[in-house]
Amino acid sequence: MTIYHRTEYPDQLSPAAFDRYLALGWYRMRQHVFTCSHLFDFNEESELTGLRRVWWMRFSINQILQHSSHHKLKKINNGFRVVMGPHETISTAEEILYAAYRQSIDFDGYPTLQDALHSGEAAATIYKSHCIAVYDGEKLIALGIFDLGEKSASSQIHCYDPAYASYSLGKYLILLTLDQLKSMGHDWYYPGYVFAGNPKMNYKLFVGKEAAEYFDPETGEWQAFVEDLLDDEPYSEELILQVSEKMFGRTRA
Repeated sequence: MTIYHRTEYPDQLSPAAFDRYLALGWYRMRQHVFTCSHLFDFNEESELTGLRRVWWMRFSINQILQHSSHHKLKKINNGFRVVMGPHETISTAEEILYAAYRQSIDFDGYPTLQDALHSGEAAATIYKSHCIAVYDGEKLIALGIFDLGEKSASSQIHCYDPAYASYSLGKYLILLTLDQLKSMGHDWYYPGYVFAGNPKMNYKLFVGKEAAEYFDPETGEWQAFVEDLLDDEPYSEELILQVSEKMFGRTRA
């Protein structure tokens, strides 16, 4: 079994180069790119205590079917105003929206939108980013930011006003993104990963399992999605100790 975590820091990234990274199971993190086969759990003593398998996902945009759930979601959000375009700077309204969203989630998130996209004060970006903003009147209630390659794109940030949680705005942003990408002639949509044994990220599959693929690190190829990937994948204490020593140079006392 292959276990890895890699990071690269390109000074610039053309759309074609971004396509290549995505096609190899890499993903954006702030102003660099990374890939991994697992996430690592550590205790307060910085000891590795567990592994969580992740499967990188992508969808063939032209194979996505128009499901009834898609139509229903678009219908209930039809009264909101949608604005799309390049994303070059972070507005005060976007930071306020992200702060409200972050307070409502039950998982780790970056402290600010600026930190999530640029890491600290740096303003320049190596990505070709676009955004979808959803308004209720003049109030910004949802924001989605995605990065473009030549024929591929990946979602980076989705956030929404928790007062509008019943509208499933996160999923709505994905549908809007897909519509936009299809109109631009893109072929692949990369939403990130799903966990084995943890349903937290499974919402991404609502796009349509018929068009879903996962990256197989053993072959370096994309394969048709299968439900078994979501099953729990336990690891022995011996393997965890081996990974801790090999990857982090740490052994337990």
